[in-house]
Amino acid sequence: MTGRIAAAVLLLLGTVCAQIQTGPSEVVRILRVRVAFGNHAPCDSTTHVALAGVMGLALPESPVNGECMAEFFDVPAGRYRVTVKGNDAENADSGEVDIDPLSMQEVEVRARYRDASDPAHMTAASLFVSVRDLRAPSNAMKEFEKAERLIAKQAWPKALERLHKGLAIYPDAASAYNNLGAIYSHMGDTSDARVALRKAIALDDHLAPAYVNLGRLSFLDQDYPGAESLLGKATGLEPAVNADELFLLAYAQFADDHLNQAIGTSLRAHAARMNHHALLHLVAASAYEKQNRIGDSISELELYLNEEPTGARSEKARGALATLQAWARVP
Repeated sequence: MTGRIAAAVLLLLGTVCAQIQTGPSEVVRILRVRVAFGNHAPCDSTTHVALAGVMGLALPESPVNGECMAEFFDVPAGRYRVTVKGNDAENADSGEVDIDPLSMQEVEVRARYRDASDPAHMTAASLFVSVRDLRAPSNAMKEFEKAERLIAKQAWPKALERLHKGLAIYPDAASAYNNLGAIYSHMGDTSDARVALRKAIALDDHLAPAYVNLGRLSFLDQDYPGAESLLGKATGLEPAVNADELFLLAYAQFADDHLNQAIGTSLRAHAARMNHHALLHLVAASAYEKQNRIGDSISELELYLNEEPTGARSEKARGALATLQAWARVP
């Protein structure tokens, strides 16, 4: 009988991945993110807000106004991680929010001030910069910085122009190639995106964001072995990964029939006490059921429903759970 119930749980996973591949059809027209510091401390001019969602959908950063509010427009509905950036600012909570398809929505993220010389902060920031980039001449860096400002405005063609100018001056900038790949992907040019991301990795084989971005493209192509390899490499390079990356890795492992690895990836998120780990419970439940470990599969579905108790996906999970429980009672 093994495999019959997994089909029901896999249907849930398939729905999730279809949403990832096609993107949500609904958007919130205006999203306002309020940055709240302890003791009602004010923001400064360097404070920006960044949004990253499922599959790493990254929106251009937005500066805050005098009321510590950043605005985004036509944001696809879904779950996002909000990151506060600035010379002396960082997140004080997980920053994870759910965005609904409304005409306007306002969310709040807690922030705190830090010592700008904090070594831990410097290490985290350096994860997104290749050592090779530090050798770039000032005229190339100016072009790369202009490109970043244009990316913030979603001015993709102009950003590409600046990146190409900078790379013509200094062709060894690995992070610039990663940005180039991300821009091409935003513009729907996945072929050139792959070329740029592979160049980034060739220049710096420890640049984790390039592996993540290339892994996402493989995932969208349903090249699960490729996605598993790339995302596995990325999560091994990053000291801190997020639940979205681990979900993609676990799903790719499951699709490759690497069941123990998929379960291990889910447990990794458990051990790190990641917020919004719910989708990883579905992967683990499917893997356990396929191994005929019905009790473990039931436990994972119960954990999933505890974290995500409402919604159409939750109702389907309850149906799968009821079937598994009835199956477990059969002598």
